[in-house]
Amino acid sequence: MKSENFMHQLLIVIIGALFFVPYLGSVNLFDWDEINFAEAAREMIVTEDYLNVRIDFEPFHEKPPLFIWIQVISMNVFGINEFAARFPNAIIGIITLLVIYNISNRLFDEHFALFWVLTYLGSILPHFYFKTAIIDPLFNLFMFLGIWFLFRFYQSDRKIMFVCFAAISTASAVMTKGPVGYLLPAITWILFIVINRKKYHIPYKEFIIYTIIAIFPAVIWYYLVFMDSGSGLISEFFNYQIRLLTTGDAGHEGPFYYHFAVLLIGCFPASVLILRAFRMNSFENEHQYNFKILNIILLFVVLLIFSVVKTKIVHYSSLSYFPITFLAAFTIYNVSIGKIKWKLSSTILIAVLGLFLSLGLFWFPIIIMNIDLFLPRIEDEFTKQVLMSKVYWNGYEWIIGVVFFIGLIISLIMINLQKFIRGFIILFGSTAISVFLILPLLAPKIEGYTQNAPISFFSGISQKDAYLLPIGYKSYAPYFYGKLRLENSKLYKMMDSDEFEEYLLIGKIDKDAYFSAKYEKGLSMLKDYPDLKLLYIKNGFVFMMRKSNGI
Repeated sequence: MKSENFMHQLLIVIIGALFFVPYLGSVNLFDWDEINFAEAAREMIVTEDYLNVRIDFEPFHEKPPLFIWIQVISMNVFGINEFAARFPNAIIGIITLLVIYNISNRLFDEHFALFWVLTYLGSILPHFYFKTAIIDPLFNLFMFLGIWFLFRFYQSDRKIMFVCFAAISTASAVMTKGPVGYLLPAITWILFIVINRKKYHIPYKEFIIYTIIAIFPAVIWYYLVFMDSGSGLISEFFNYQIRLLTTGDAGHEGPFYYHFAVLLIGCFPASVLILRAFRMNSFENEHQYNFKILNIILLFVVLLIFSVVKTKIVHYSSLSYFPITFLAAFTIYNVSIGKIKWKLSSTILIAVLGLFLSLGLFWFPIIIMNIDLFLPRIEDEFTKQVLMSKVYWNGYEWIIGVVFFIGLIISLIMINLQKFIRGFIILFGSTAISVFLILPLLAPKIEGYTQNAPISFFSGISQKDAYLLPIGYKSYAPYFYGKLRLENSKLYKMMDSDEFEEYLLIGKIDKDAYFSAKYEKGLSMLKDYPDLKLLYIKNGFVFMMRKSNGI
């Protein structure tokens, strides 16, 4: 059995590497989050200051530094580029698959473990996030490890050891993204104890130990930053947390059901299989049942908290990927061995949502390739200019939708014939292949319409000693792709954002200044500021410069 277990894990590593590593550098980093974190890592390397997180060389303490440090290591190995920024999450993806394999192998058996790996690898967003440069895959892994070790607290005589393991994992989550890394595991643990209060006592002493260890590294880091940067960062940090809770920060607002919809579509096919796992079953042993309850609690904690929070961003609910894929694996495993009866309603749900997604993947590239037919109906000038961008399409990008659809149909046929294992492997396998194809086939085209023009502009002048500034919209592209230098930042000029913009537009500047603005804003600027010289207009953006007139 040990040999088979090793071979399974080796296979997971190979498959994970094949799915997560290729094409990581095939498309530019996307604004805001990917470029934001990569720029923080770049500025650490440039300044050789690894204590402080900076953006535009100003303190940026909304996020702790752990993931940034990992990106720094990657960039020191592979260079400051897209591949290096995304590579850590590819490795984190492989580690995540190994973690869930070993957890479920301990609680169930190797077949269940392989099913959980399959549902995670073969669901849309859980797979796709390991091909990005955002913080959340590492953040979620640490939180889930913390929850797992807290669960093990009740299953082992070595209670303090597992409390310490849980606390270290949680501390790592807090050092990755902030206090939510403690909040979610702690609330989940407390609710689990409350629900099982007849079986388990409330471990007050252990909870205090867990809390102290979990927050200690963050307290030390913030203290060091406080000593280095002053008290402003404390108020900045708490203001940011309050802003996320009470407002739609940066325009990211949405209805209460936002994350329910995101997870239903984004976690397909796993999301439509979880309902069969909610009821109590006589064939579950105590540990299996309790772990399932723990995952259900975690799912509802994440959904409730982030549905209440005003700021709505897709990856805020991404910790739910663990319980959703686990519950889906639970359904698949028990259906395949005949302990849960498959229902026609599940087939219909898979068929309807799968058809919707396959049609979207099929028709989206065809519509965009023929966008000239729809342009007369579009009134917004910026949108029209963006859609008129000259993006080269190969003409076969719709193949992703075909692959997805064929896999869907074959899997449904197999399921209908009660060949469940083959059906589920084909369903999740074809989804994984479809998601894999998005990065080389669709992502560069989408970027061509959205951000390729400004990124190319800033990249083209990155070797010049000049000022770079987007006007009227927020972007981190000038920093990372323009290779912003400290002496060309507003911090160096001791100005706030408005003063710096005014200085570059009408002040006595000692270096050339380059500007990017959206179409209508750019045309307005050319009229209002006679010193501006139009360079070119492309993809809905106006690119301008102002010659130096100072010292």
